[in-house]
Amino acid sequence: MLYFGGYSMRAPFQVLIIPYKKEDIGTRFLLGRRKDNGAWQAISGGGEDGESLIYAAKQELLEETSLVGKNWQLLDSMCMLPKVYYTGHWINHRYVIPEHSFAVQVTGDPRLSPEHSEFRWCGALEASNLLSYDSNKIALWELCERLEIHLG
Repeated sequence: MLYFGGYSMRAPFQVLIIPYKKEDIGTRFLLGRRKDNGAWQAISGGGEDGESLIYAAKQELLEETSLVGKNWQLLDSMCMLPKVYYTGHWINHRYVIPEHSFAVQVTGDPRLSPEHSEFRWCGALEASNLLSYDSNKIALWELCERLEIHLG
């Protein structure tokens, strides 16, 4: 890993991961509540150095939840996020950073990470209502469409 001024050199992208599992009561989606601002969101993080999108997504899922997934899907949903959200990272990017979205099927329950105060398994409508960020809501909507779960 490369360091510049005490920060690791991030790859020029973010990843957003929506873990889900199929249960008798229906498909459930995993959301995490951030410790720093209390926002509910999907799992997210930045790529490091030369990581590929899928490698970065798998690493973030493992680091933040201790879960390993199967049936990874790169979603069409993506957005550009203001660089100012990420103090100290991406020194060569002036304004915005792309966020690529993934869906992944998991089993088991997550282990709480230092970034989160809690995790919650939700149905599609509850997840959509809890999510704080539009990019997360759009990625969830796309995943629900792919899974043939209609939010209404």
